[in-house]
Amino acid sequence: MKPVAIEIENIEEMRRCEGIDDVELRNEIRGLRVGDVVKLTIVSGPALFETLPVRITSIAGCAFRGKLARKPSSKELGQLREGAALAFTSAHIHSVAKSS
Repeated sequence: MKPVAIEIENIEEMRRCEGIDDVELRNEIRGLRVGDVVKLTIVSGPALFETLPVRITSIAGCAFRGKLARKPSSKELGQLREGAALAFTSAHIHSVAKSS
């Protein structure tokens, strides 16, 4: 199977372009700790994207590392597996998953 090129959507830039200032999300991001779960949108083409939960494994300023908390449901992103490591920044965080 040919590897699929992916990127993580810069949601902060998208919101800024739409004139959205999400102060609540920024405050939630500041309070994140290792073990928390955030949602990132993985993009692999113009019409191929999926928002997935990622468990944070390390934080250094606005730089984060984490592991996918579940595998993608789309077959096009099927090469990504639960536990796959990702590096991202606070600008990539779509939302903070609520604790259950």
